[in-house]
Amino acid sequence: MPRVNKSISKDPKAARKGKSTSVLRFELGAFAVALVLGVLVLPSVIWVCGHFVIGDYVRDPLTGATGGPFALTLDYLKELAQGSVAHWLLAAGPYGLMLVWRGLRRALLG
Repeated sequence: MPRVNKSISKDPKAARKGKSTSVLRFELGAFAVALVLGVLVLPSVIWVCGHFVIGDYVRDPLTGATGGPFALTLDYLKELAQGSVAHWLLAAGPYGLMLVWRGLRRALLG
């Protein structure tokens, strides 16, 4: 192990490459976790908020059929599969909020 540490300390490019790889790996992991939250958890949160503020989720306006959080999640996943830009922006929302949080924290704290 000491040989590896000495080679990295002698070559600054190797140290930078290792750091950029770990940052990229962290960002990809954070994006994956945020996307899973945006796809699987966010529809249920939207349903709960909408249920208390607006009322029942009307799944089919013609028949008046209503649905619960799972119905909303299934409709949401169907729209994602069809490539709806609005639904994909909503799915990426948690990652966007994380980026805004980081920017504000960096701007305020330096």
